[in-house]
Amino acid sequence: MRHSEGRLRARALPGLVAALALIIALPGCGGASPSVTPAKYVRSICSALGVWKVQVQNAGKKLQASGAATASPPSAKTDYVQFVSALRTATQGATTALEHAGTPSVNGGKQIADGLSGAFSRGADGLVKAESQARAIPTRNATVFEAAASAVTTQIRNSLQGIASITPRNSAQLRTAATGEPTCQALSAS
Repeated sequence: MRHSEGRLRARALPGLVAALALIIALPGCGGASPSVTPAKYVRSICSALGVWKVQVQNAGKKLQASGAATASPPSAKTDYVQFVSALRTATQGATTALEHAGTPSVNGGKQIADGLSGAFSRGADGLVKAESQARAIPTRNATVFEAAASAVTTQIRNSLQGIASITPRNSAQLRTAATGEPTCQALSAS
């Protein structure tokens, strides 16, 4: 059990990093609603993704520092539920921010905006399911605990892979705006 909990964290965090790496490489995606300039759009998107990235990293650090890998199943479950809840909250918040970013006034802007906000929305929905699964993890039997925790990790990974699988449309205007936007540069730097 203790060893598998460490594997649980080791499996969940790389998926988060992969999702973040792709998002950082895609500064020209997200949101819906009113038409906004490319510069305003990428500033909003990069700001939202920066907040999300920090919240996800902090959740991972808190789980690592919690001692869940060596804790009893009930304690490990509590720490893991808090971790999944933090991921869900961060992703739901990012979804809202991306939806409020508007639609970039570029060719295909609505599809670009809908692509990212939709991916985050689906990711948040998957994390709601993962949180529910985490809350239901049984703690009386180590083998059953491990299997249930592994299923939650798979659900987290699937939710984040949906975000990471976004294929943006190429927009030179958005890429140019992102190049000059400090919040986007900060995403690429860390």
